[in-house]
Amino acid sequence: MSNHNKGPVPHQKLTTKRGQDDWVKYAVTTGMGEAAARVLVARMASQPKPEVKQKKPTTVRIIREPIPPSESGLFMDVPLPTPQTAPIAAIHAKKKKSASLAVEIIQLPLWPDVVRSLPNEILRSALFNARNRRTPRAMMKSEPIAIIGDGRITYRGEELRQDDETVWLQLVHLARRHVVGQLVEFTAYSFCKDIGWPIGKRSYDRLKESLRRMQATGLDVYSKRLDRGVSLSMIPFFEYEDSETQKSLPRWRVRIAPELVDLFGNEHYTRIEWEQRLKLPAGLATWLHGYLASHRVPHPIKIDTIALGSGMNTVEKTELRRLIKRALGNLVDCGFLVSFDISGDLVTVKRAPNNHSGLK
Repeated sequence: MSNHNKGPVPHQKLTTKRGQDDWVKYAVTTGMGEAAARVLVARMASQPKPEVKQKKPTTVRIIREPIPPSESGLFMDVPLPTPQTAPIAAIHAKKKKSASLAVEIIQLPLWPDVVRSLPNEILRSALFNARNRRTPRAMMKSEPIAIIGDGRITYRGEELRQDDETVWLQLVHLARRHVVGQLVEFTAYSFCKDIGWPIGKRSYDRLKESLRRMQATGLDVYSKRLDRGVSLSMIPFFEYEDSETQKSLPRWRVRIAPELVDLFGNEHYTRIEWEQRLKLPAGLATWLHGYLASHRVPHPIKIDTIALGSGMNTVEKTELRRLIKRALGNLVDCGFLVSFDISGDLVTVKRAPNNHSGLK
């Protein structure tokens, strides 16, 4: 599991320069660039606050009697100072205004651009299975998803594969710089470039189908660490064309489910080396990359457990051993593993040093 090595969340309000500076420092410690952090904090500070309706000030007048002159005429009638008004209502309104409401920033954790991140429960499950993407996808109706370790996952929607996980990893990566609920905008060109897909209409259509597939989903995740279940649609909103003209929009718009923040928590997610993943063929190699990355020191794992967690439990044992051996070789080639060994039904691996995993 990950550990950010960041400082405590500042309690300063965004309405003061000191408060904004503290939030910028906090964002920088989590891996965000200072310039981007200042833009985000400025955006939060500029959000409109509820107006305090002020009543017309109530004035208090002092009525005085003139001082009569003395008989000797030596003392003149000296006027008293002009009475001051006491705007009682205005004073109360000022006090309320000074007690400005603090802006609460709710967003995903921040991590460096060289990594992508997902909750551990997702990486240790068959939600994004490793089956060949050319195999027809099944429709699932609130069916249980295999998970290695604690927790339960139920999924409804079209079956998801490792290429969908690549898309979701990048989408969550873009969303981390936004407050939950805000739209994430991007071009199909930039998105495909960032996930290593060829630039062209075929990839754009493939990306569109993946996003639409995840839009029509229902995901229920129960974890002991949460002590409750979290239910969400993976992509509550996706817009890629003008509803009136039916023409493709220059920038696609996506909204990530706010409940996703609960799954990430403060440290229950894994940072994945993005450059390594892009070098791997989508399938068992990318699934093993995510699963093994969710452990600082991966423990030996049975072949049957790999088959269950990756959704490959229908593959014949001899073929499965061959596929696992080839996938582990890919992980050595990309620099993720130093070595691996398959003895009988037990797989043992040795990870290479990783400066960005953030794992305990």
